[in-house]
Amino acid sequence: MKKIFFVVLLLSITIPLFATVQYDDERIFTRAQITNIEKHRIAGDDSYPLYETKIHVTILDGELKGQTKVATFRGEHDLPKDMFYKEGDVVFIGISKTGLENTPAYISLYDIDNTTMIIILTILLILSIILIGKTKGFFSLLALIATILLLFFVLIPLTLKGYPPLPLAIVIAIISTVITLPVIAGFRKKTLAAISGASAGIIIASILAYIVGNIMHLSGFVTNEMLTVFYVADTSIDLRGLALASIIISALGAVMDVCISIASATAEIYNANPDLSRRDAFKSVLNIGTDILGSMVNTLVLAYAGSSLSLILLISMRIQPGMPVWMIFNYNPILSEIVKSIVGSIGMFICIPITAYISVHLYGRKDGPR
Repeated sequence: MKKIFFVVLLLSITIPLFATVQYDDERIFTRAQITNIEKHRIAGDDSYPLYETKIHVTILDGELKGQTKVATFRGEHDLPKDMFYKEGDVVFIGISKTGLENTPAYISLYDIDNTTMIIILTILLILSIILIGKTKGFFSLLALIATILLLFFVLIPLTLKGYPPLPLAIVIAIISTVITLPVIAGFRKKTLAAISGASAGIIIASILAYIVGNIMHLSGFVTNEMLTVFYVADTSIDLRGLALASIIISALGAVMDVCISIASATAEIYNANPDLSRRDAFKSVLNIGTDILGSMVNTLVLAYAGSSLSLILLISMRIQPGMPVWMIFNYNPILSEIVKSIVGSIGMFICIPITAYISVHLYGRKDGPR
C-alpha cells in the first residue's frame, strides 16, 4: 500500500507538468511602483461625475526595469477609499505586446504586491504544522500540496479545455483522500475503512448533486462569477458541472474528517473490547457519529457563511416589506450557497454509516457474540 501511496503522490505532482493553458493575448507581467496619480473630472454633473485617472508607474523588474509608464482609466470615482491605489504602492502590471501605447488596454494594473506577507504567513503555517505535527505534520503538508496541485494544474486547465468538471472533481477528491488519510492515520485497517467511506460519500454526494443540478433551473444555480468565466474563456465550459464540482471540493475536507474519526473510534472500541459483536459495535460507532455530526454540520455551514458575509449583508439590503421569503432564497448567489450546504451535509451524513459498517466488518470477529 505504501508503494501505491507514493505512486499516487508522484502522479499528482508530475501531471501538472503536462496540463498547460494557452492564451492569445501576450503580455509582459512585472511589478511597478506608483509614483504619481492624476485625477481630472472630464464630464458629468455633481450627481454623476466622470473622471479620468492617470497612474504613473516605474517598472521594478525585467527587461523594462526603470522605465516609466502611464495607465489611463475613465469612469466613476465612487469606489471605497481602501480600494484605490495610493502613491508608493507596488503593484503588478501587464503590458500588452501587441497593444499601442495610446490605447487604454496597453497597460493593465492588477493587485498590490503582498508577496512578502504571503511568504511570512506560509512560513508560519509550515512551522506550526511541522513543530506540532512533527513527521506526520510534514507528510500532511505534502498531501495538502499534492491536492492543491491537482486542483490548480489538473482540474482548472482541463476544465478550461472543455472537459466536464464534475467527473474531474470526483477523481481528484478520491485521489486526495487516498493521499491524505494514510498520512493522518497510517497504513492500517481504519485508513482503508475511512478511504472507502469517504469515497462512497463523495460518489453519492456527486450523484445527488447531479440530480439536483438537472432538476433546478440553470439560471438559479450558476453564480455571476461562473457566468464571467463562461464569457471570458475561449472554450465552452459546462457551468452546471462547474457548480456541482465546487460542491464536491467544498465538502471534501469535512467528509475526510468525519470518516477518519468514525474509523478511529471503531478501532478504539475493539481495542477496549475485542469480543464485542458487530451489531453492538455498529450501534456504538453510530452513537459517536451523531455526536460528531452536530459540530461538523456547524463547521460546514459556518464555513460557507463566513466566506459570504458580504452576501449576507446583501440579503438584508434586498429584503423589502411584503417580499416573499422564497424570493430571497431563490436569488442566484444565495441559492448556490444553500445547495452547497445541503448537498455537502448530506454527503457527510451518508459517509458515517458507510464508514461505520466497513470499519466494524474489518475489525469485528465473525465468531464474536451476537
